[in-house]
Amino acid sequence: MRRRLSEVVTGIAFLALLVVGVLYVRSSSSDSVTVPIGGPAGSSSAAPSPSASPTPSPTPSPAPTRSSSATPGPRRPVIGDPLSSALATSVKPPTTSTPLPPPALDFTLATFNVLGASHTASGGTKAGRPSGRVRARWAAQLIARHRADVVGFQELQGSQLAVLQRSTNLEFYPGFSLGRLSSENSIGWRRDLWEAVQRRTVEIPYFNGGLRAMPVVLLRSRQTGLEAWFTNFHNPAETGRFHHQQRFRTRATAIEARVADTLIATKLPVFITGDMNERAAYFCRLTSRTPMIAARGGSNTGGRCQAGRSRAIDWILGSPGVRFSDYTEDRSHLVDITTDHPVVSARVRITGTAAVR
Repeated sequence: MRRRLSEVVTGIAFLALLVVGVLYVRSSSSDSVTVPIGGPAGSSSAAPSPSASPTPSPTPSPAPTRSSSATPGPRRPVIGDPLSSALATSVKPPTTSTPLPPPALDFTLATFNVLGASHTASGGTKAGRPSGRVRARWAAQLIARHRADVVGFQELQGSQLAVLQRSTNLEFYPGFSLGRLSSENSIGWRRDLWEAVQRRTVEIPYFNGGLRAMPVVLLRSRQTGLEAWFTNFHNPAETGRFHHQQRFRTRATAIEARVADTLIATKLPVFITGDMNERAAYFCRLTSRTPMIAARGGSNTGGRCQAGRSRAIDWILGSPGVRFSDYTEDRSHLVDITTDHPVVSARVRITGTAAVR
């Protein structure tokens, strides 16, 4: 009996020891330190005991081991893994824009007083010369010889205009669109190379101050899309019938300068062609009011004007930035039998704004 009682007591003691051991193990596990991801090494989430006095240690304690229950931090890509490759391909180095060459256009511009048909008709001042129709056919040959792409005409009367419409590839403005007299000062352009964007006229004083409509045309190159303004004028001459025309030429020049300034403000190239019936005086008067450049050269700076020594009273001028070359005053035999003026022409280059590749 005593022996059985002893065995029972021993069993109870063993169970008690087992329970105490389990409780001790649980208590030790709950006291372990967990460091948050990204927190300072060695810090504890538990508040310090008020009575505890921190004692400095001569050597740094090792960082505590993170428990398996800690929340993982952001994943850091490893070189060679798919995430690293994706990040590398998604971040592209900045690209630099390469400017393309600015668009440029080369063409030939001419001014051509064809000597109106009325001058060589019966009773005209030059009645002994061939008729206007015959001379217009020669004029078409001269336009082809100079390979002119844009032409400012003066004294282009109806019968002559009709011949040029049949004999050339030019489109004209005003042509016949505004009446008989308006055709005389028309601008012609090759319709395969240019298209008209705007067409208008400006009134210029002519003989004794009578106003004549003269053309202002905005043309666009079909090849490059570049645009330019073209104007064409004829200022009054001193003749046996009309005297003392200087004041009207001066008034006309002032209007032409204002037109040029207005068009220059559009930032497009501007051209003037015409028979101005003056040489240096016209150039100096015009360029003192507007920064136009003559195809034949010359300068007007600081109140000092140098117009050169050209014999022609026919002018080609362009706005700043326009480049002229191969200026020619054609006084060949074909010109002499066609008209009483030289055919004046020049090569022109205009440029636009550079694009970006």
